[in-house]
Amino acid sequence: MRNGHYLDLASLVLDSLREFAHDSGNAFTGFDALLIAVRERSSGLDPDDLRYVLNVLARPTELWTIDRSGGNADLVSDKQTNLVERTHYADDYRLTTVGRSAINLASNIGSFVYAEGDALKLLRAIEAGDFAVVPAFCDGLLDAIRYASIDLRQEIERGQVDSQSEVFKVKMPRFRDVIQRTTELLRQAEAKLRSWRSSGNDDLDDTLTLDVFDLEQRVVQVYQALESFGRDLSDLTKMAAKHRVSAVAPTDFLEVALNLVKRPPLDHQVAALLRQFGPLSLMGMFPSPMDTAGKIRVAPENKELTSRFDTIADVTEAPDVRLLFLSQYGEAIKVRLGTGPLPLSEALEQGWCVLEGQPALSELLGVYVAPWTLGEHEQSV
Repeated sequence: MRNGHYLDLASLVLDSLREFAHDSGNAFTGFDALLIAVRERSSGLDPDDLRYVLNVLARPTELWTIDRSGGNADLVSDKQTNLVERTHYADDYRLTTVGRSAINLASNIGSFVYAEGDALKLLRAIEAGDFAVVPAFCDGLLDAIRYASIDLRQEIERGQVDSQSEVFKVKMPRFRDVIQRTTELLRQAEAKLRSWRSSGNDDLDDTLTLDVFDLEQRVVQVYQALESFGRDLSDLTKMAAKHRVSAVAPTDFLEVALNLVKRPPLDHQVAALLRQFGPLSLMGMFPSPMDTAGKIRVAPENKELTSRFDTIADVTEAPDVRLLFLSQYGEAIKVRLGTGPLPLSEALEQGWCVLEGQPALSELLGVYVAPWTLGEHEQSV
């Protein structure tokens, strides 16, 4: 089925199992109770469809991965990939550890508004000596900072934010408060890491799997990104405050393209356009309005057509050679044909192949090919 029914049903099953886990301490839930809970959100659910989805979610798949945590690339496998656990003796279900983790990851909120909470988690992890999770917290904070900066700048550049918008009045001041509080937490985290590198903790540094100095640089990187976002926020605030709706309509590129097809630019205009780019060398084909010449039908304009006549005087037209030939030899050839067929050799002896001193053999042969040119009655040559 390509209507998203099974995927939607799987999402409802996981949500229902999570609610049962909260109420019962992750105890097993019977199929009938789960069917009733899912039917509250999807009425008319077929029990067979629910059973099929549960079987898919409870079926493990072996995954082969490379573990690099110990410094070596070790090939390991994991078969605990099913999201739902099913009992072998009854039709009962509950979430597995992987299922609970997947739901937590899917519901994780990465908005910059809550960056202060992520920075507090980072500080608590450093205070507890749980340095393995510090890079993950730093990467999450960097993503939240950078994405918030990019999204806000795009909103302002598109003209969606002005001094009267909710983003300008509510969201941007809230961002400034988050930056101020998060910066203070990052300072405390950096100071805590610096204390781990004091002379009294050299032996502790040797037992750690991660270099504390590298972790300190990661925290400093987040701190610098936050400061940069604070400066950008000030510039973006000024930009949004000065925003005015443009009175110039945007360019209609379709209309421009149609005009180029109807009226292609001249060669000197194309050359002037290319000169605007400075020194360049065209290494390949490039589109031109001439590519569509003759391929797009353009309705012609109604114009009044006027016949033209040549009024030049004293123009002597060249005489027709065939008419001269017939006027000079036509009558004699007709008289000869009246006595019988005319051999070509006899015509040549009579000199009927020369006209005004020039050879006219082609005209003589024309009489043999088209004898009706000699007159109204066809002659036999």
